[in-house]
Amino acid sequence: MTPTLSLVDLELLCHIGVPQEERAQPQKLICTVTVPVPNLKKAAQTDNIQHTLNYFNLSQLLRKTAQAKERKLIETLASDLAAATFQHFPSPWIEIEIKKFIIPETRHISLQAKFTRPESKKSRR
Repeated sequence: MTPTLSLVDLELLCHIGVPQEERAQPQKLICTVTVPVPNLKKAAQTDNIQHTLNYFNLSQLLRKTAQAKERKLIETLASDLAAATFQHFPSPWIEIEIKKFIIPETRHISLQAKFTRPESKKSRR
């Protein structure tokens, strides 16, 4: 089993929603992300953050990315969060769940998706 690290229920503020009125004010969304731990054995042996994923930095990147622009769909937000993660961390994949609290008489709506790192152009032949 691949060891993973999860950020559970990270609060994101985001201008999101199909109608402009919904995007007018930032909404609080809840995001959970799971990523593989790069080298659990080495991290444990050395007690050095360089051998694992800096989850504080990841949380700040996700929050900054969510606030960066307006979006209509949580699918777009999930894709943007994954792209930012791949740009700044060496993770081969990321699982993302986003919860949105917009529909009355429901606890939340939720999108769950797994993204894999795009292959680099150099490695394609």
